[in-house]
Amino acid sequence: MKKSGGIILLFSLVITFTALGILLLLSSTATSNLRTAANKYVRTQLISNIRSGNALIENVTLPAFNDEGILEIETIESGTIQLKRLEQKASRYQGQFTFADLGAHDHFKQIQDQFTISFWMKPQNSVIVGADIRLPFSGEPVLGFSQRRDGDYPGAGFQFGFDRIRNNTAARLVFLVTLIEEDEIADQSTLYSLFFDDIIDSEWIFVTVVYYGNQLRILRNEEVMDEINASGNVDWSTIANSSFFIGKYVDTPMMGGIFFSGQVRNVGIWNSAMNNASVGYMHRQGLNFNSLINFSDYASSDQLLGFWKMNDGTGTVVLDYSIYSNNGSILNRNASDQCWSTVTDSFTYIISSEFNEFQRSENLR
Repeated sequence: MKKSGGIILLFSLVITFTALGILLLLSSTATSNLRTAANKYVRTQLISNIRSGNALIENVTLPAFNDEGILEIETIESGTIQLKRLEQKASRYQGQFTFADLGAHDHFKQIQDQFTISFWMKPQNSVIVGADIRLPFSGEPVLGFSQRRDGDYPGAGFQFGFDRIRNNTAARLVFLVTLIEEDEIADQSTLYSLFFDDIIDSEWIFVTVVYYGNQLRILRNEEVMDEINASGNVDWSTIANSSFFIGKYVDTPMMGGIFFSGQVRNVGIWNSAMNNASVGYMHRQGLNFNSLINFSDYASSDQLLGFWKMNDGTGTVVLDYSIYSNNGSILNRNASDQCWSTVTDSFTYIISSEFNEFQRSENLR
């Protein structure tokens, strides 16, 4: 009887400890599940607040920011949303001794029979003596990755620059690109030109050139200004270690040369031909356009070869936001602090949210 009672007692203890183990496991699993659910809920609320802050920036006239550029919004149930407003910066070119060197880009040479190039520019020039107008100089460069035309040599690569027209009373932006067609006897290189007129000083202009393989097109903001039939691949044959420059040509001399005068932002180049809807989306996004995220009518992030926002604001480094990360430099022979300007009435935002003592922030560049 004692032996039988011992077995029963042992069996009871095994059952008890097994039950306790199961209860502990269930309790641990339940606690883990509750913690996971709570974390997911907090994360959802924080992301929702960030999106709400973004929607406020894009669609609502915001109340006044304080002296530190901060606006804090209390939500009913999901914590706080804080918007920190930062002034937009742009690369500034003084018309003398100032340019950006974005470096050599062999990966540009994968561009053949399709491309898109876009940038924002704001020409800023001195008043012409004897006339109450401000115009760029003829031959003044904007940007390019090229070897310039010389006599019978048609040049190579692409470039943007200015001409004066109508007896020095108006300015024209000119785009040049050399395309080469393979021939059984000899390859034929042709220099193609696009342009639009009436450049307005101290006004931001969004410029885009698209090559579709059989047609070249230049747009001002969202309007097609010029288009021509064209064929061939971009001629890179004579471009060895040339750099992609803003504000000068590859052969512009430092002494006595003509340099760009004004501001430049959001220089991008893609190995694809965007349609007008994509260009329109980029224009409407303005200086806050994000080239890395496909959204709405923009679907070319995978074809991005380089994107320099030119909004770094301090120092001499200009960041390339493409996967190639080919950072460049901006140079001012007089002073590096003169390489940047503040963009009037244009801002970027840091959106922060706090909920249940958790925080999340996103920088909308």
